[in-house]
Amino acid sequence: MIRSPFIFVTCRVGAAPAVKNEIAKLVPDLRFAFSRASFLTFKSASGALISEDFVLDSIFAQAYGLSIGKTPADVGAVLDQAREIAGGRPLRLHFWERDWYAHGKLPMGYVLDVLPDALVKARDKLASDPIFLKGFEAQPGDLVLDVVAVTKDEWWVGCHRHSKAHSPRPGGWLDIPLPPEAPSRAYLKLEEGLRWSGAPLQAGDQAVEIGSSPGGCSYALLKRGLKVVGIDPREMDPRILAMPGFQFIHRPVADVRREELPRSVQWLMLDMNVSPAVSLFAVDRLVSRMEESLLGVLLTIKLTDWRFANEIPSMTEHLKAMGMKTVRAKQLASNGQEFLFYGLTEKGARRIR
Repeated sequence: MIRSPFIFVTCRVGAAPAVKNEIAKLVPDLRFAFSRASFLTFKSASGALISEDFVLDSIFAQAYGLSIGKTPADVGAVLDQAREIAGGRPLRLHFWERDWYAHGKLPMGYVLDVLPDALVKARDKLASDPIFLKGFEAQPGDLVLDVVAVTKDEWWVGCHRHSKAHSPRPGGWLDIPLPPEAPSRAYLKLEEGLRWSGAPLQAGDQAVEIGSSPGGCSYALLKRGLKVVGIDPREMDPRILAMPGFQFIHRPVADVRREELPRSVQWLMLDMNVSPAVSLFAVDRLVSRMEESLLGVLLTIKLTDWRFANEIPSMTEHLKAMGMKTVRAKQLASNGQEFLFYGLTEKGARRIR
């Protein structure tokens, strides 16, 4: 078994303070050691060694594992470390570049989860070595070698044992294509959110989406066979308006009366560019009138100020007070300066059993 007093965490640019606060509460023995915006390492203050099975129940960590240390950006140097870690066992390779840019400040043409050509060549050269399993999708039980391109000249090497506590993809990045007909990247948020949460949506379910314009999430739901009521003062994509099963209420949610919504609603979705308090007020107002039929909620909460991350525990309790029996939160790869709340009622939990 691999052991180290260090762990690494990668996150989105801007989320590092939230990660530090989480780790201080979740694993008090870990102390912050090093960071480069979206790449952080922590060391056990007691000197205790951490195993490859270490689990970090973090909202803002996209990927994490044991930290073995930094190395020059050199394939040969990484292979030397890989062989030492493997001890004759096969490894799965996860090679990725840390997040470089804050939300809303991506350079023209830059794509978050696409490696530059030089790093693709380096990754593929590494992956061609017989020590590595074929493919980059981790399977349960795989020993994964993590290689993070932190700067042009500096890579960091780590490892973890793959389980449901980790993303199967390098760095937690997406492998969900955006259909050309989808009106927005909200399609990716919904699809990734469903994959992460396991929310038991079924064809024929009724969903209400607050903040539906221009229709990316609605499109994903309709393609899954759900019926959707979208609520937004902005315009919807005409293609969504023409899809069977879609109804549009072209007003702010504050002006919508419960009587205008279907009698039975199974899922409530939200994605509004407002503060968490305003979002939860909008949800609270409608959930209280859906108690008999509601199975769950999927709520994209904007962190209009990163300090709102400190209020996630109180937001969680607020959702539980609304009738959610289980509540989970995660900043997904498709999220910007925001995160997803998934809440399930007792009735929703029974659908899974």
